[in-house]
Amino acid sequence: MILVEIADDPNETALAEELFAQRGWPVRPAEEPERAGCPPERVARVVEVRLTGAREGAVERALGLIDRLAVAASLNMWARDAVLLEHEPERYTAWRVRPAPGVPQPGRVVRTVEPRGRAGALADLRTRELAGHVHGPAVDLDPADVPSTGVRANLLLVNLGNTVAFSAAALAIAPHTGWQFFGWSVTALFGLPWLIAGLRHALRDSPARRAALWALPLASPVLLPFVTWLGGLVQDRYIGSFGIPSDAVHAGTTDRLWAGALPVTGVLYCMAFGVAAYGWNRRFHAHPDARDLGNAAFAAGMGLLLGVGLVVMPFSFHVNTSAAADARNAAVRLQEPSSYYGLRPVLVCVRPVTPVAHPERGFPGASYGGTVPLTHPVLTFGPDGDHIWLWDPRSRRAFSMDLADATFEPFDTDFTSQDQPCPRG
Repeated sequence: MILVEIADDPNETALAEELFAQRGWPVRPAEEPERAGCPPERVARVVEVRLTGAREGAVERALGLIDRLAVAASLNMWARDAVLLEHEPERYTAWRVRPAPGVPQPGRVVRTVEPRGRAGALADLRTRELAGHVHGPAVDLDPADVPSTGVRANLLLVNLGNTVAFSAAALAIAPHTGWQFFGWSVTALFGLPWLIAGLRHALRDSPARRAALWALPLASPVLLPFVTWLGGLVQDRYIGSFGIPSDAVHAGTTDRLWAGALPVTGVLYCMAFGVAAYGWNRRFHAHPDARDLGNAAFAAGMGLLLGVGLVVMPFSFHVNTSAAADARNAAVRLQEPSSYYGLRPVLVCVRPVTPVAHPERGFPGASYGGTVPLTHPVLTFGPDGDHIWLWDPRSRRAFSMDLADATFEPFDTDFTSQDQPCPRG
């Protein structure tokens, strides 16, 4: 509450009161004891500056607002006195109406100011007609802060459904588990409908819907480079597990997008799941309050953390390494490994340009990091300029060589004997 002195001019006073009203600050003429000490050529007004925040510094903030307002409007006005007021909210008790047995549930809540209590609430209920309902003496009241049986049942079903949907999604994305097919089935039949309905409940008549209209387009330019970067990271880990430098193998942008699409889709699913879980709780009023946008953002943030922990980390550190292990095992068995997001490993036979006296001893002096074997095929991901990186399935070592020193021929997959020289032609 601030005592303000304004020049005794009708225009100045009217402008000051108009500016106070525009900011929602109540203003009134100062009473005689309040304006003690004010000069007669000035008008005294008492303004309530409404602030929200810490008590410390609140008076200085209010005085600063008054001073800046006077300077901005060129008002002959200044604050003479200020005191901090704290408004205590009026205490009341809420009661849920419980009708007589056999009477339909009215869904009515009565509030009474303390200390009237249950008796005062019953008296109001039996005398006040609201929407045509006047309850008789058989009606009773229960405290409204205790969840009713219906609310508890809804909360149990909501949490049970959220647990089933999330567990199914976790099983669906978990690699190499016997429950993966079950997880995909439950996610497709139950998880996706649950997710879509939960998102609808979260965005319907909610500030989160308006926030999503600008947040999604804003996130799209950031999401595409992130998917490409993550796909490149996945491919680099796959190549690096063979001991081959990642920059020696080149893949297209489309392949990197496809490599990063699966983990990013899993993260987006977890974020959508968090928002859907909030939507189901909002639908059944499990946690009713006015912080809809904050709750939706918190749910999306928790979903993001779950997605990073349950999708991105396992996918980046396990899925690609397991795929590389499968490719190495296939190469040891002299089988063509399957491609991995645009990276196609090929079994080839190396034939030196100049004759070698002892083929079983390998290609002498033509490689870096090891000796090129000539009696069994090696694995390659293609040349990089005038060099080619090779991986030996027997020694499990990677080495490189110049393309001009040898010719490379695809390995005949029908040839299965490792004791004979690598077939040529």
